[in-house]
Amino acid sequence: MTVYNRGLEGRLNDILAILGTTTPQLFPFWEPTGQLVTGIGVGDLTPSNAGAAEDLEHDFAPLRLPCGLYSYHFNPTGDCHLAGIDHADYSFAGTGGMSLGAWIRPTTVTNNCIVAKYDVAGTDREYRLWLDAASKLDFEMYDDTANASEIAVSAATDIIKGAMQFVCATYDGTAATPKVYLYVNGVAVNDGSTAETGAFADMVPGATPLTVGCSGVTAVPTFEFHGRIAPPFITGKELTAAEVAELYKIMVPMIGLA
Repeated sequence: MTVYNRGLEGRLNDILAILGTTTPQLFPFWEPTGQLVTGIGVGDLTPSNAGAAEDLEHDFAPLRLPCGLYSYHFNPTGDCHLAGIDHADYSFAGTGGMSLGAWIRPTTVTNNCIVAKYDVAGTDREYRLWLDAASKLDFEMYDDTANASEIAVSAATDIIKGAMQFVCATYDGTAATPKVYLYVNGVAVNDGSTAETGAFADMVPGATPLTVGCSGVTAVPTFEFHGRIAPPFITGKELTAAEVAELYKIMVPMIGLA
């Protein structure tokens, strides 16, 4: 049974107000059992074990947060991740920008994907927010037509193994000269610049489903996250630094850090 602290219901409204009205997607993680993670947006997520449906209570070990929402545990050994759908509201080519983020408690801090619409094996890549091989926060946008990318990387190894942290990436929507800011706990950890490989023109909307806790597709997960993730979000607007800081401020007591 879903249990939610009604006293903090307004906090979700505050979060959604910051995410705006352009295709906001929020996955509160309010289910402790079952085979469905409902989203506030166009789609839900399915607990998955390499493509097979999986009960949350078996492999995802839901941990109740002070606000009544949950964090879920992701383990590469079991190929456990959350599989979404492919939808136009998850693609942001030629739009006014995008932002995405989540709370994470990583058990390992290398090659861990947090939120993605990115299938390496199927050469159908759009974007991914992940911890790269150097343990840095990394946001990659991919142009599969040109086999080119724009990548923003945090200036230092800002992610702490085992600590609960809020991570976020924002993109201004200017494909030719993109500005992508990365944030950890509400503070920018890069200068907005990206490194281009090839002749990047823009992301190309493809058929890859949205995933949380891995990249790839539901049956062939790659760069699987190891650790806990709590309410991830995506929105079709570039959040300002002040808005990211406000999201962090709102969610700190919900997560239990204040």
